[in-house]
Amino acid sequence: MTPVDSFKKTLRLSLFFVASICSAFSKPHDSISVKNVDELQKAVSYLNQGRIKHIVLKPGTYQVFRRLKINSNNVTISGASDDATDVVISGNGMKASKSVGIIFDISGSHVTIRNLTLQETSNHLIQVRAEKNADNFHLSNVRLLNSYEQMVKVSGGPGTELPTSDYGIIENCIFEYTSGIGPQFYIGGIDAHRAHYWLVKNNTFKNIASPSKHVAEHAIHFWNYSKDNRVVENKIINSDRAIGFGMNDRPHQNTGGVIAGNIIVHSNTSHPFSDAGIVLESSPGTIVKDNQIFVDTHYPNAIEYRYESTSGVVIQNNETNRRIVARDGATAVLVNNNQADWFKGVLLNLRYLFFPAYG
Repeated sequence: MTPVDSFKKTLRLSLFFVASICSAFSKPHDSISVKNVDELQKAVSYLNQGRIKHIVLKPGTYQVFRRLKINSNNVTISGASDDATDVVISGNGMKASKSVGIIFDISGSHVTIRNLTLQETSNHLIQVRAEKNADNFHLSNVRLLNSYEQMVKVSGGPGTELPTSDYGIIENCIFEYTSGIGPQFYIGGIDAHRAHYWLVKNNTFKNIASPSKHVAEHAIHFWNYSKDNRVVENKIINSDRAIGFGMNDRPHQNTGGVIAGNIIVHSNTSHPFSDAGIVLESSPGTIVKDNQIFVDTHYPNAIEYRYESTSGVVIQNNETNRRIVARDGATAVLVNNNQADWFKGVLLNLRYLFFPAYG
């Protein structure tokens, strides 16, 4: 090889190397792995710029003091493994704060969060913005612990023409106050405004209970222009109010939807504000079926349906150890509901409180 040929070969290799480097930094990547909070916050900015679609968090604890805003569509944030305890994201503490404490603030659609733990915030662990038309949110295999207000908030205004959040899914998650009771009464598991066609399935809720002043918000609550949501096969343990559709005697609270196959147990008599397991308030056309409810507190009713606007309701094949009661002019068709005997209720209580495989 002549010196000229050698020089040409070296030049071509150099140009190829430079081109490869430039290409690597200029082309958008599908995913990026992060190992600390600085890298996480930078990756979120890349996500919102459209440069990446998937953030993978390596095992560890991430302390965040400003919310992670997700404005982009079709993106995923996940732990590196299927073990949700490997990755822990902590907020600004489970306490009142002048600053808004939210970990994930979701305005985009088709946003997925999975395989991690969220904990310790002064407001919500996650806020999904119906007012921004955030649709198809998906939360899977996430542990949500110890927020000072509702753990997952779907926010939205009261007007008939405002946007809604549609087709969300929350599945296989754990919502829990680890001390056995909440920090105040204004807490809840899922609190959803203007939510349409959501599915809440196979989650566990523990200790959504108020320590003083007033009853806590529900473990699962759809209201304020919500419609046709499904709450199925969840376990709700020692929570003041397990499942609620609608709120008070006001129009456009909730329409339709299904509450089915849930197991609700409340036996902690130290909780001062226990209420009914399932409550419909201004929720016409709702189906409540195949639920098992065991309440061993002072409250006399397992299921209540309230107000004249609650009509066209079907309550069927539920097993309870307390009454199913209409209030304030509500109407429903009751079919084949059974009061579980004391012994069966105790067995159900023991199974879901003391065996981790079921809890």
